Amino acid sequence: MTVSLPVAKRFSLAPLLLLLSLLLAPALGWAQQDRARALLQFEGVHARYQEAYAPGAVSRDARQLLEPADQAIADNALKALDAATARSFDVAASVAAIQQEVATAGKGAAAPSPQVLAAVTRFAQLRADYAAKDQAAKFEFFNRERAKPADPARTELLERMAVVDMREVDFSSQLLLSSVVKQLARGNAGQFTSLPDRTLDMAVDTLWSRGITSPRPRNLLTVARELEKQVTQALLAALPDADVAALLAWRNDPQAAAEREALVGSYRAEVKASGAVAIRTLVRGWPRS
Repeated sequence: MTVSLPVAKRFSLAPLLLLLSLLLAPALGWAQQDRARALLQFEGVHARYQEAYAPGAVSRDARQLLEPADQAIADNALKALDAATARSFDVAASVAAIQQEVATAGKGAAAPSPQVLAAVTRFAQLRADYAAKDQAAKFEFFNRERAKPADPARTELLERMAVVDMREVDFSSQLLLSSVVKQLARGNAGQFTSLPDRTLDMAVDTLWSRGITSPRPRNLLTVARELEKQVTQALLAALPDADVAALLAWRNDPQAAAEREALVGSYRAEVKASGAVAIRTLVRGWPRS
């Protein structure tokens, strides 16, 4: 999937990717599909993607990264961003594509054991329960679980997880989209609208490759990564020791590192591609001054 795909074609890929996943499952082996589904559930990929890229979510997060002065003038740009991202980000299609990449990376690996699947289910439920809490309840849970002594098994399991790296991808996307919104709100749309599609796509690709370099965004990214790590540590602390042991053994399988790399890489590719389409849609639809 490339950033130059037309929006309509990208939107129509959802059923195709789901069908492709089913058709390729026997070729890859049901074990790899089971492993991929379990890993995505363990890492909370669907819930994360839904929270960050469902309609309305992108503009909400972009607004939070704007300075107060820009927030006051950005309503029209944020509404346009809402419309653009609703057409470019497709949760079902992206999660299906990510699962397929992870399944391919796990080719030849054994299916997760019943103990692992049960532990994954319990951890996913813990995450869902935490997300449903109000702020006071989250604070109480976090303080209680983080007060427990750290243990090597949970520390190592967290190191095997991809949640912190995926959070960095989300933050990078939010920062890029909020930067475009800021320029549109300030009346600087000409620097984008004058660029051909290919040049605009190359500029977006360059920004992703360069990463976050400015001091304030770098500090915000550090905070976002650390918060993701701390919350995940608290969730792991609430998990029974037997579940942690089963999960750690699973994530130390020979194919686990390749699966993790495929997960982070495909997650980044999906976010980057959808974000590039959103930026092009936003810019091309913005009124020229």
